Amino acid sequence: METRQRPSKRQNSSSDRCSDETASSSKEDPKKPPIVRVQSKPVPTLVMAVVILSYSIALFVVWRWYPSNTSESSTDHSAQTHGNDLDYLRGLGWHLMKQRELDGAKIVFEEIISKDANDRTAIAALASIYNTQGTFDKTLQLLTERFESGNDFDDIVIYRAFGEALIRDGRTIEAYDIHSRAVEKGLLKSVYQRPMEYIDNLRSQPWWTAADAGVTDLVKELEKHWMTIRDEALNLINVDVSFSAEKEDLTKHGNWKQLIIFNEGRAIQHNCKKTPSTCGLLSKYHELTNCKRCQVKYSLMQPGTQVWPHCGPSNSKLRLHLGLQIPDGAKIRVADTTRSWEEGKTLIFDDSFEHEVWHDGESARLILILDIWHPDITEEQKTQLLPLRPTRDRNH
Repeated sequence: METRQRPSKRQNSSSDRCSDETASSSKEDPKKPPIVRVQSKPVPTLVMAVVILSYSIALFVVWRWYPSNTSESSTDHSAQTHGNDLDYLRGLGWHLMKQRELDGAKIVFEEIISKDANDRTAIAALASIYNTQGTFDKTLQLLTERFESGNDFDDIVIYRAFGEALIRDGRTIEAYDIHSRAVEKGLLKSVYQRPMEYIDNLRSQPWWTAADAGVTDLVKELEKHWMTIRDEALNLINVDVSFSAEKEDLTKHGNWKQLIIFNEGRAIQHNCKKTPSTCGLLSKYHELTNCKRCQVKYSLMQPGTQVWPHCGPSNSKLRLHLGLQIPDGAKIRVADTTRSWEEGKTLIFDDSFEHEVWHDGESARLILILDIWHPDITEEQKTQLLPLRPTRDRNH
């Protein structure tokens, strides 16, 4: 026999009260539609997470896109609005340069020059921007008259930019005169060593030996296995598109390509899969895998190629070249000394010194390039120094 539980008086009274209220309500306003109560279902957690993530991504895309596409117009408006506040404009210009918004920074500093033709901050910034963008004629237009009129500049950026523009204009003797004046002022240590970043208390010499650089074991291993390193690259040259053209405006004329296999101490996996023996060999060496300012790459240069004289971005590292396929007529000058590569042999130099390459041979020149820390850089400095963000990659 089924037994039913008797509802409590409280339950009954509540139920009766609701019934009475409903009935009373209906009697009071028979035309009023009945109240329909729908119980809402909770939104699944996964759905909410997807919605929030999608919204966040949309905001990020808008944030990244907006500045890069509106910086020039907004900067122009800001420059006009604050046209008489040169301190504000200088701060805005340097902020834009740090953000790599060079077109916007150029507008700001040109506005400053229009207000004060001798503003040295703006002159230095514009010269640097013009050179970075490859408009060396604008640098010459900006600086030639100012130097000829006897302006006494004390900013190394101005001397360095003017010298580089003169070199690009084929006026090498005049360029060295400008660099010599910077040395006399104590702005440069040498007419040949002109990096963007100069760290004091490091040995300064153009050419190095393996012993002086502290990489004797590495060099021995490279020279022992040079044919394996060479063959892996040769197998790619004619059948693979991994070698990319030099894009940093350092090629005076000719054809010059590269294949990066380590960058900032980390292997480039998709390229290392194509050169497994080389990457496996190099990954054993702390000098290469613990250098966040360094690259390892193949460099392929065709006959008839010439590279402009230039300096690397910092004296904090040295550069090794391992000769792999070296025809006659391929040479490199560092400072005032010119050398040639040898197959299976290594050259070591400080690329913060001015250097240039030319290839007057009849077949392609192939080398492996490896960067290492300068031996005088301390462990603390290795930790503190940031990865280099050069305006031009030094590929040869």
